[in-house]
Amino acid sequence: MKKIFFLPIALLLVISCKNDSTTKPTTTLPTVIIEPDKVQKNCYSCDLDGSKIDLTIEQKGTKANGTLSYALAEKDGNTGTFEGTIENAVLIAEYTFQSEGMESTRQVAFQFNGSQWIEGYGDMNEDGTQFTDVSKIQFKSTFPLSSVNCE
Repeated sequence: MKKIFFLPIALLLVISCKNDSTTKPTTTLPTVIIEPDKVQKNCYSCDLDGSKIDLTIEQKGTKANGTLSYALAEKDGNTGTFEGTIENAVLIAEYTFQSEGMESTRQVAFQFNGSQWIEGYGDMNEDGTQFTDVSKIQFKSTFPLSSVNCE
């Protein structure tokens, strides 16, 4: 008789402990909203051995523009603006600048290595305004640009 009484209780326990997937609580993960039209502004600088380089980037998607200035020790400084694109952490841009009262334009390249922008160098065309092959640019600057507060 004890066995007969125990059997219905055991069946009742097995049925009540069954994990029904339709009654599992659902977990809602937070949604991250990316605003592709939002402009991000960041500033970078390097002040080393009497030379200073400042870079301000305003980025919207892959498009980038901003200001760039060089004040290299014992050389003529220049200041100007740039427009270009950032793809795969590489900025390629046309830099229009003033130096010694003259306006000039040349292509510049910078690579973001996770915490700093490193300027790229490579072979230039005959007039020194464009890289001959952007895939061969080497990023080995001795003036790494670190993040600073934008003023």
